[in-house]
Amino acid sequence: MKTDAIFYQLFQTLPDLFFKLADIPYSDSYQFQAAELKQTAFRLDGLFVPKDAELPLIFVEVQFQKDERFYGRFFSEIMLYLYQQQPKPVNWQAVAIFPSRVVDVEKLDYYQTELPHLQRIYLDEVLPQNTANDLSLLSIIIANESKAIEIAKDLLQQPSFQAEENTLLLNMIETILKYKLPHTPREEIWKMINLAHVDITRTSWYQEGKEQGILFGKEVGKLEGKLEGKQEGKQEGKQEGELLLLMRLLHKRFGQLNSRVTKKIAQLSSEQLEQLVDDFFQFESVKDLQKWLKERA
Repeated sequence: MKTDAIFYQLFQTLPDLFFKLADIPYSDSYQFQAAELKQTAFRLDGLFVPKDAELPLIFVEVQFQKDERFYGRFFSEIMLYLYQQQPKPVNWQAVAIFPSRVVDVEKLDYYQTELPHLQRIYLDEVLPQNTANDLSLLSIIIANESKAIEIAKDLLQQPSFQAEENTLLLNMIETILKYKLPHTPREEIWKMINLAHVDITRTSWYQEGKEQGILFGKEVGKLEGKLEGKQEGKQEGKQEGELLLLMRLLHKRFGQLNSRVTKKIAQLSSEQLEQLVDDFFQFESVKDLQKWLKERA
């Protein structure tokens, strides 16, 4: 599972989740983003940038594998960002997230001056064990498959997290489980967490996707013309649902796509659309989407 991508999606969608995890006072002044560093191979996992210059920049890095050079890379990324961007907030904080202490690096001899800025979080020590709350989303990531399903079921049974009312939570749980179970169909995942009965057509998520799908369909219609009657039926219904979901994801992540990309997506088969939805959260920019289409479309 590509953990940095899933954490990016989580913190972008639910920014207050990070502040609860790090025990930092939350402010809606912060905007979460991934920062590119010019002319280097460095890319920050995430960065909370405040509108209020009195608040600190918060650099976030997720590390799930042992790497003796991790802190050298992390602090180099931070220093390079500060040099290139010259941000208004002069204070900064670095937060490194590990699944457990065994993945962390023991010796930090070279970085003594940066240590006052560093906060290290070990998920297996800070996440709830016997109670279900929004931080349990992160527990799903580090748990084994069977335990992850159990945590998801417990979370969705909480009165404040009913799936019909909290579609954002449902979408994030589905996304995380899809990463952990890449070869399991969505319908099967829903059955595992006892959500096969949920009618998603009544949710705001579906309605927004439907509205975007209508606009998408109009644009495709200009490029492709009217579909022939033979394309109607079950296959058309399945592809329509996949297009609605895909349009929702693409619109939220990349904004308006150009007509060339839209045309290629419209020409994808049902199987290709499903694969594109599965691969979507690994994309870091529109260029990754274009590369995917070039290789597969």
